[in-house]
Amino acid sequence: MSVRIGVDVGGTFTDIVLLTDDGAVRVHKLPSTPDDQSEAFVAGVAAIADGADVDSIAHGTTVATNAVLERRGARTGLITTEGFRDVLVIGRQQRPRLYDLFVDRIEPVAERALTAGVRERIGRDGEVLVPLDEQDVRAVIDRLIAAGADSIAVCLLFSFANAAHERRIAEMIGDRARVSLSSEVVPEFREYERASTTALDAYVGPVVERYIERLSARIDVPIVVMRSGGGTMSAETAAREPVHTLLSGPAGGVAGAALVARAAGFDDIVTFDMGGTSTDVCLVTGGEPAVATEAEIGGLPFRTPSLAVHTVGAGGGCVLGVDDGGALGAGPRRAGAVPGPACYGRGGTEPAVTDAHLVLGHLDPAGFLGGRMRLDADAARVGMQRVASRVGSNIDDVARAGLDAARAAMAAAIRVVTVERGRDPRDFALVAFGGAGPMHATALAAQLGMRTVLIPPAAGVLSALGLLGAPLTSEASLTRPMIEPAPDEVAAVLFDVERRAVEGLRAQGAEPAGVSRSIDCRYRGQAHEVPVDGDDLDTLPARFADEHRARFGWDAPGEPVEHVTFRARASGPIPQVDLPMLEPGRGGGRDARVAWFGDARGEVGVFTRAALGAGDRLEGPCMVDGKESTTLIDPGWDAFVDEHGTIVAGKR
Repeated sequence: MSVRIGVDVGGTFTDIVLLTDDGAVRVHKLPSTPDDQSEAFVAGVAAIADGADVDSIAHGTTVATNAVLERRGARTGLITTEGFRDVLVIGRQQRPRLYDLFVDRIEPVAERALTAGVRERIGRDGEVLVPLDEQDVRAVIDRLIAAGADSIAVCLLFSFANAAHERRIAEMIGDRARVSLSSEVVPEFREYERASTTALDAYVGPVVERYIERLSARIDVPIVVMRSGGGTMSAETAAREPVHTLLSGPAGGVAGAALVARAAGFDDIVTFDMGGTSTDVCLVTGGEPAVATEAEIGGLPFRTPSLAVHTVGAGGGCVLGVDDGGALGAGPRRAGAVPGPACYGRGGTEPAVTDAHLVLGHLDPAGFLGGRMRLDADAARVGMQRVASRVGSNIDDVARAGLDAARAAMAAAIRVVTVERGRDPRDFALVAFGGAGPMHATALAAQLGMRTVLIPPAAGVLSALGLLGAPLTSEASLTRPMIEPAPDEVAAVLFDVERRAVEGLRAQGAEPAGVSRSIDCRYRGQAHEVPVDGDDLDTLPARFADEHRARFGWDAPGEPVEHVTFRARASGPIPQVDLPMLEPGRGGGRDARVAWFGDARGEVGVFTRAALGAGDRLEGPCMVDGKESTTLIDPGWDAFVDEHGTIVAGKR
């Protein structure tokens, strides 16, 4: 029997899904190995494959993400045009915290001592204004390498219009260091963002390359890696273009949530992925996730297509504590995989959100992860008591307040992707997954006025399932500003960008099943752009006006429209993922447990997820225990199990 496997590595757990050629699904979950993610990857694949013939593995990784957040990347140098050495230091004139008089700007990954300018100058139209001074370049390269740079980013002014000087510098560096060229990484305008993106690519490049090499040496199966913007790429492409993996992990969850929601009949959803270290939310309309052309990691911008995921530091491992003002909060400190929450019994003593759930009766200490991991309830209570003593309360009230604090942060995140983008959260269903998401879903939805919640089967490993349905993709972009251009001028640039995207896909061994095109447009004089579908050029100005009005509430009829950045995405065939059909239910094996729901404590029904069948109905308050996650259905909510095993909960 041949199988496909999805592996999603998170900060606390590594989630694995196996899909057989006859549609059967198996899941596995094990603690992540932060020092070397490949250890949990290999161990988990071996455990779930159990000798089966594995066709391919799809992988969502946080290697690049963690390298940036923990500042464990390569020693990175930056070569730029003379006079622009401080492009990363100056950045933009935004204050990270508007009213903080002592705020510090985030340190760039390429330190200033390893940044140098070289004599050259390309004009805005690609003309050579000052030839490249190769003697100057050699001196700079020697100095950076002597200072310890083992990866070098090259970002010259207007190199997106003419890349000749950057390519020559790469030739001169040769194999003395890894090289990232802005003309290849992100051939777009806006000097700071382009330099930041290229520096990030250089910074994580050696780390990702070593990780891919370790996996390839230990796994003799083709591996594809999730892109930040959805879709996958070959492992070789990921090593060559590592900046596209910065948000690899969250992208798989969005893809999985959209897949399950479509099967349940919902195209407009908010995805809610709560794991051990963070919560990721994303808006999906018409079945398509929102995509951004610029994102941020650790306070540093990067310009690559990324799913518009908003992340907050509210996860099951977020530590409950008291700040200097005496207020109780959840996070931002996290217990991580090691030592983890106090109840994990790995040496952690500070209570986390998971400990609060255990204290409140939401978790079965003997049934965590299907009984493969026993939770220490006494350790959770001891940790919670320390916090309770500081605020003069009891552990139950502290645990409930801790969950309220975490939910406030998560509700704010959902408002960012809905209300702040002109969308009403009440028009969307909430799809909750991750190891901790289903425990907060109905309470969070009620807080936001959302009336429908979906809890997918195997919710705790949904990100890994989403990886299996993502096609190989390749993306290309180019900045070529044109004000009211002729259609043939636009078509020529789009053709070139599309050609590069298709070539990138074919280099990964796939033929394009579809190509999407878009153009970032703006009114003349504006400093921001709106992406518009580029398939019908004749109606593009009118569609730009519609998009602009939908986003900002106004448009400007008759005002010249500038076409700025052209984009294309080539996609291979979509892998088939058929969700298994569930047998009709017989009640789900109801049990009981004493637990807190809201302000009330009492005995509530407990169902076993594996024993639920299609058509089974649940009435809140109740709980559903699964192998990789627990679902809480609050008072005032009713639910049923659909034909694919998704729990569909509705507000009474």
